[in-house]
Amino acid sequence: MVNNIIEIKNISYSYDGNHNVLENINFSIPENSYFGIYGHSGSGKSTLLFLIGNLLKIQTGTIEYNFEFHKKKIGFVFQFFNLINELTIFENARLAQLIRVKKENKNEIMDYANLLGIESIINKYPHEISGGEQQRASILRAIVGDTKIILADEPTGSLDLKNKEIVFNLFKELKNIGKTIVVVSHESKLLQYCDYSIKLENGKIKETGGI
Repeated sequence: MVNNIIEIKNISYSYDGNHNVLENINFSIPENSYFGIYGHSGSGKSTLLFLIGNLLKIQTGTIEYNFEFHKKKIGFVFQFFNLINELTIFENARLAQLIRVKKENKNEIMDYANLLGIESIINKYPHEISGGEQQRASILRAIVGDTKIILADEPTGSLDLKNKEIVFNLFKELKNIGKTIVVVSHESKLLQYCDYSIKLENGKIKETGGI
């Protein structure tokens, strides 16, 4: 039996009060799954992700979290990394860890860095490493500190083909160690990696996969 960790019910959203960016969206995200939200630019997929992550306030409908919800249980990964340039990769991860659980756990950071293949650059600064390495560093920051869900908004949008595949595969590895992964992308390649998916078009669900 599938346990759903998040249930999205009748969600609609408008930025201007006239035109709906999302319209009557309904689906569930199973726990410990790799869930893809695919669509072209302007389809509403990032807005939907921000609503799931509580970065935007719900206007119509409900989102139910079947765990003790707290923003600190959710890790975010963005297209442009958003790392703090004045901090090393280790320090970026440690800061996120301290915010979430109020204590440092070096072993956790290094274990995840090893999983992500960036243990050799852990003491470098963001400007000293490649774009692909920066994105893996931002994933590291998103998963430390006992996060339960990873929400990724166009995480491969600024990467070359090789690094796109690395990142998509790494999310599968994270699912295998118990994380729930939700990835938004305009790249259809995402769908090859997901257990479940929806395709958005003009703010509506047009296709589902695995659901």
